[in-house]
Amino acid sequence: MVSGDDKTVIKLHLSGGECHDAPEDRKSLEAIGENFQGVPALMDKAYEGDETRELARANGHEPVVPPKSNRKDPW
Repeated sequence: MVSGDDKTVIKLHLSGGECHDAPEDRKSLEAIGENFQGVPALMDKAYEGDETRELARANGHEPVVPPKSNRKDPW
């Protein structure tokens, strides 16, 4: 979900329970593209992969996501 504030939904993307989180998140990031540049992308650990974080940066969003505990080179 992309939200403008705590009361405004800008984009909502639903997926099946069998889908992996990160590829579905990348679909949402691609859909909003470079709109809302400079707005942080708040994500949980399911979205902390390099590809997802790089896509957020490429679209002008700073990814705010904690690294997984098993990541060899956390940020």
